[in-house]
Amino acid sequence: MAFPDTHMVVLGAASGPRHDAFAQACVARFGRAPAVIGWDRFLAEPERLAMMVARGGYLRIDTPDQDVRAIAAVLAAGAGAAAAEAIETVPAGIEAMLAQGDIGSPTQFAFGLAAGVRVAERIAHDAGAAMSTNAADVACAFDKTRTATRFREAGLATPRVLSPVDGFDTLATAMRREKLCRVFVKLRHGSAAAGMVALARHGAQWVAVTTAVLVDGRVRATRAVRRLTDRTEIARLIDRLAPFGLHVEAWVPKLAVDGHIADVRIVCIKGAGAFPVLRTSRHPMTNLHLGGARHPIERLVARIGAAAWAEAVDSARRAAALFPASDVIGIDIAVLNDGRRHRLIEANVFGDFVKDLMVDGRTPYDAQLDRIAQHCATGAQAAA
Repeated sequence: MAFPDTHMVVLGAASGPRHDAFAQACVARFGRAPAVIGWDRFLAEPERLAMMVARGGYLRIDTPDQDVRAIAAVLAAGAGAAAAEAIETVPAGIEAMLAQGDIGSPTQFAFGLAAGVRVAERIAHDAGAAMSTNAADVACAFDKTRTATRFREAGLATPRVLSPVDGFDTLATAMRREKLCRVFVKLRHGSAAAGMVALARHGAQWVAVTTAVLVDGRVRATRAVRRLTDRTEIARLIDRLAPFGLHVEAWVPKLAVDGHIADVRIVCIKGAGAFPVLRTSRHPMTNLHLGGARHPIERLVARIGAAAWAEAVDSARRAAALFPASDVIGIDIAVLNDGRRHRLIEANVFGDFVKDLMVDGRTPYDAQLDRIAQHCATGAQAAA
């Protein structure tokens, strides 16, 4: 089956792992890859996207992935909004630092991405084209605090969120007030565990587990998970992260599988069901690039039972429904160590890039392409 005349366009990375994986799925299904415009080109010349999106077509929104020029362009688009919120913004010429692992300014990036998606929305609307998501969903999903609030207001269980903190001292005070000895300190708009700190206090002793490292006053995300025990060093790191905006959660006791910390990513495709994967790690962060491993979900179901698993899937579906404009969303869930309860951790509107994830012989991309093909076929008939 080929793409209809009213075809799909991807606003995302012009190259890289995400681009390649989706393009390969399209070639396998339709015989050719979709048209792609990179974020840097789009933000410089939005009219190019307007010329690419056909009436009744489909616009897929994706991230800039690892393209530092595109990331820098998105950051530039969010500079004004970040400055207005008193969030630290990146200096000029950030590309070289990004290539070395600098985290940039995640809030600035999220603001820039949402601003770009708003422009793309207007273009798609004018063309009568469908979109994979919208700016409102992107803005909320990138904001951990807003997402947690949305989950709780819908009656979904989340870790307890601490009141806003602006540095190590206020964090320590908040932990004492809430009687917490373990928390996760996250960048409010962070991703891929960049800037995350698993922090524990035992009396006067502090322990932090993190991938963040300070280099010449900037924050870099590394693939090395470090354990810090010097209070001064930990305080310096938290204080340096604070200007980017922090989200602090109470630690939850995750289930262990074969002696490793475990959690779950459930990729929910609108109209097509759930695609779950079990993630394990010897570290608090289960990200694959940090040494985490992926396993068939049956290993978890065998541990917790069908009833507890069904409740987790139901929570994921309810959470995904809170992002109504998004055709796909990844929901991260922590199953607690009692094997019965769970907590929703995060939502990711770009959470479908999970290698080798299959359910009944189908991948998340297969399910999305079914939906896209149906839309494009309907659009072609309407445009005829």
